[in-house]
Amino acid sequence: MVTVEKVKQRINQSKWTKLYIATALLQVIIIIVLQSIIASQNQAQEANIETSFINHRPSTIDDGTTSTSATVDIALRRFDRIKWENVAFISFQAWFICMAFDAVVYQNAAEVIALAVLNTICILIGGLEVMDARRWLSRLDQNYRFPIRLVPLRIALYLEIAMTVVQVVFALIFIYLSYAVVKEFGWVIYKKIGPDVVMQRMYRIFQFFVLALKIDVFIEFLVSLFYFIQFAIEDFTRWDGYIILIVTILILPALYFARATVASEHYGRMIVFIVFQFIVIVSMILMLWRTASTGWWTWIVFVVLGIVFALSSCALGAWSMHNFGKGLKAHVQRGGPEKKENLPAHELQEQASFTSWRIDDD
Repeated sequence: MVTVEKVKQRINQSKWTKLYIATALLQVIIIIVLQSIIASQNQAQEANIETSFINHRPSTIDDGTTSTSATVDIALRRFDRIKWENVAFISFQAWFICMAFDAVVYQNAAEVIALAVLNTICILIGGLEVMDARRWLSRLDQNYRFPIRLVPLRIALYLEIAMTVVQVVFALIFIYLSYAVVKEFGWVIYKKIGPDVVMQRMYRIFQFFVLALKIDVFIEFLVSLFYFIQFAIEDFTRWDGYIILIVTILILPALYFARATVASEHYGRMIVFIVFQFIVIVSMILMLWRTASTGWWTWIVFVVLGIVFALSSCALGAWSMHNFGKGLKAHVQRGGPEKKENLPAHELQEQASFTSWRIDDD
């Protein structure tokens, strides 16, 4: 059971764990502040477009073949959607700090590695934000035949460039800190599982599967939720909208169901979860089919990542299922006394001897 005292003990275990958490907190604070300001500037730019359109309603755009109203509507939709993109970035940072604490408290090396990778992927998404802002700055400045005040969008662009630089710096720092923390946590698996290399390998697969479920909480659920808010509600009469709604409602219960399933080593339930993940993949392909023409590349990257992680969850779930009945169950069940009752006597003796070892690099 996790207690406040245990959390403090794990965070203060060494200089590397303290630096890891401190760096994660600093990154989250800086990026959330920047994203909040960017979001406010984008909303101000949207208001500027509406005001300029009202004041210059008779104007035309480009060669006059496209109505002003229709083209302005495209711009307004873009700035409305970018708001949700900013919310997604802020949500990711909130999820990231929770995962960072989770990785340190549970001493999960796989989770530390995954967070470093995801932090690096965020640089790509930040770069896409910059490219999109530059594209719209040019479009609003040149293609619209009525004046639009672009100061908020320019400020947002500069802040997005600054945020991308910040992400690069923190990604490099996290790669170094993650390497140090992973080396420290490597001994934890040995203490928990023992010297059996095969058992250690199976335990790592279990860890990666649980990690994939935690990532799916953000990627699968939020992508599906954002899609439903942004696109499906506008045209809910289509059949695919109902499929995506049902899948969105079932995602979180399914992920919890999978975590309980892998701990209890139940074959039938794991097969059900894997089938559901393929349904999630179909749902996300439908999302791409409906939204690919929007040119919203940041959104498309999120959906593709959702498909990749859903496939990873399927593969890791099948791999974990292959390891059922091979002695790992006693090591992955939650709880104290119940878990110990499932351990063989010689393993209890080995664990008792391992608890005398302490790791401290201070």
